[in-house]
Amino acid sequence: MTTTSPSLRIRGALLGLLALLCTAAAVRADENYFGYTYGADTLPKGRSEIYQWITSRTGKADGSYSALDLQTEIEHGFTDRLQGSLYLNAISHDISGGSGFSDRNSTNFNGLQGSLKYNLKSADRGGWGVAVYFEPGYKRFAASSGDRTDIYFFEPKVIVQKNYLDDTLVWATNFSSEFEREHDLVSNEWESELELELSTGLSYRFAPGWFAGVEALATSAFEKMHLDEMGEYAIFAGPNLHYAATRWWATLTVLPQLTGWPVNKGDRNLDNYEALQVRLKVGYNF
Repeated sequence: MTTTSPSLRIRGALLGLLALLCTAAAVRADENYFGYTYGADTLPKGRSEIYQWITSRTGKADGSYSALDLQTEIEHGFTDRLQGSLYLNAISHDISGGSGFSDRNSTNFNGLQGSLKYNLKSADRGGWGVAVYFEPGYKRFAASSGDRTDIYFFEPKVIVQKNYLDDTLVWATNFSSEFEREHDLVSNEWESELELELSTGLSYRFAPGWFAGVEALATSAFEKMHLDEMGEYAIFAGPNLHYAATRWWATLTVLPQLTGWPVNKGDRNLDNYEALQVRLKVGYNF
């Protein structure tokens, strides 16, 4: 009978544990540290993830306003650098007594979109992580008013990420543009709009699996896709909290509006944007 020495058994156990830890780290390669800002890394080849987005948008200049955006996303790693996603969307509005908005209490299916993200350089290999992202989609309702409309859009994004202190501190920034064509079903007219967005976040691991930090979002819209015809903008900033286990993770971000234009309540734009946005994302890897 062949026996194995204790040193070989210990070595085998350590190698097995190392493989398990590497697998767990790979599964979490695309965990979302932030609610609004994407990271540069992608899922490993053959891995998949499903997660739910829940975004609450509340507060207008007057009246009572509450909207809820629901997204279910299925994500898959086609290679170690390329991943794709499919989103199914729903939207809910509870509006009463607001200037410029019809009273409504409704929940509706709000279209779908797909995306591809390609990792040019991983943040886990030192230096800067960089990725490009492309997302075409279709929406059936206007986000702010809840009016029925057809919206077709295409959103390219550049993602930059840098990890510090042995991945204890994570910083990410996104540069996004959204080209939008909207069909008003009442007037049968088409409108074009360009949205530009800059988001950034900084998150620090303060305990095993736990990250806390801050996130900021600057968003603007240009009528007819002309950069000299800005229609509105707003800046949001607030805290975020992230927890990751081996197979699942959750992220909560709270973003009050700090300033905006055109102003209609203090220094904020509460016609086109909300006073407060809160986003919860929960993901499961398989």
